[in-house]
Order: sequence, then structure tokens, then C-alpha cells
Amino acid sequence: MRKLIFLKTIVDYVWIMSVIALPLLIVFIGFALFSNEPIDIPINISGININATTSFGKIGLVLSMVNFVIILFALYNFKSLLDNFRKKMIFEENTYQLLDKIGNLVILSASLYLISDLLGAFSNSTISINLGFGPFLYLMALGLFFKVLSEVFIIGKRIKEDNELTI
Repeated sequence: MRKLIFLKTIVDYVWIMSVIALPLLIVFIGFALFSNEPIDIPINISGININATTSFGKIGLVLSMVNFVIILFALYNFKSLLDNFRKKMIFEENTYQLLDKIGNLVILSASLYLISDLLGAFSNSTISINLGFGPFLYLMALGLFFKVLSEVFIIGKRIKEDNELTI
């Protein structure tokens, strides 16, 4: 149970810092999008270098911001899931729905990350081929893991219901 409390503490800390950073990011991105003066500050979001002076860069910046909000919503659902675990609500319908929702959000985030990465490369005019594993694959695998875990919890719920009917 200590591991759950430690995990919840870390997730709460990340949640609070992200919620504090969100308005600042919205203001900065709004300034970068609607300012007529070129921004000489290099923008690096999640390892993606974005040139905000080009149209591809501006679209990539907006997609990166949307991606941040999606990850923030997934984190909120993860907090709810940890609360369910803390309350020992393991095989409830809400638990596997949260797992499935988190999986969908992380898969969507991985897709947006890939598009943002491409737009960032277009904005800097640096298209290259990198061999190896990038964040896209890790995020996609994590999203699929949550989806599989949701299915496992559905099976666990059915087994629990069958056990409760057995004399």
C-alpha cells in the first residue's frame, strides 16, 4: 500500500505543477501565434524543436498545446483511478472505464506527438531519418497497455461475479 501512496504523491505533484503551468503556456503560445514580431527564443516542447515563425511551426505549436491538455486529462483520470485503488474499488465498472479512457487518451497523444514532430521538422526545414525508438512508440505501447489492462479488469470482474454466485 505504501507504493500506491508514493505513486499518488508523485502524480499529485505532477498534476499540480501542470495545472500551474497550463495558463502560462496558453499565454506564451497565444503570444507566439499572434505576435507580428519574430520570436528569437528556440521553442522545444517534449523534445520537438519548433520554429514559431513559420506556419508549420505555428500549427505544431498548437498541436503540442492540445497534446499537453490531452495528457493532463489522462493524468486526471489516472488520479481518479488511483483514488479507486486506494478505496479498494478494484473490479468496479468505473475502474475499467478509466483504464480504457486513459489508454485512448495516451494513444491520441502519441498520434498528436508524431504529427507535431513532423510539423516541427518541417518548420525547421530539417527532415531526417532517425533509427531507434522514440517517444511515439513508448506512448503508443503505454496506451495499448492501458487498453489491455482494461480488458483484464473486465475479465477479473466477470470472475469475481462468478465466484460470488458460487456457494
